[in-house]
Amino acid sequence: MRPLNRNERIMATALGAMVFLFINLAGMRWLSGHLGETRSEMSRLEAESGAARTLLTERPHWLARQAWVAEHLPEIYDERTSRSKYVQQIQASVQAQNLTIESQQPLETERDGRLALVGMEVTVQGRLQSIVRWLHALQQPGKYETVRSFTLKQADDGNTMEATARLGKVLRSGDLASYP
Repeated sequence: MRPLNRNERIMATALGAMVFLFINLAGMRWLSGHLGETRSEMSRLEAESGAARTLLTERPHWLARQAWVAEHLPEIYDERTSRSKYVQQIQASVQAQNLTIESQQPLETERDGRLALVGMEVTVQGRLQSIVRWLHALQQPGKYETVRSFTLKQADDGNTMEATARLGKVLRSGDLASYP
């Protein structure tokens, strides 16, 4: 092969420099994309790690709650008696606070897997302090009763309050052995 003349060497050097530049630019583009992916993966892993650390520090709290729930399981749902027992419980709790029942309406029982929610809408009338005590007494731990919503307004007589509440009681349904 013959030696390159001066113009050919300049052109070969220019071509080599352009190829080198192109390879470097392509490599830099790939590297910056790869670095961005790596950074996002690192931030995702750091977030997961933080969540795992939080779970580890809160583990005793959640284990204690699990043990409490295992010791205080809700009553078993019985289609024939659960609703009437719940209505009687509500009536007794209303009378215990010296309130009067203006109206009561059983609601449709909601089922979600192993749980059933027996519902009731009740309107009571009495002193504000008695209504607040009654609502507070309903929502005690282990009773599995909820106040889903309520409205409070002054009664027509002007001296008492009237509260309309949608109440529910959570009960177990299904196989007893499947609970923790």
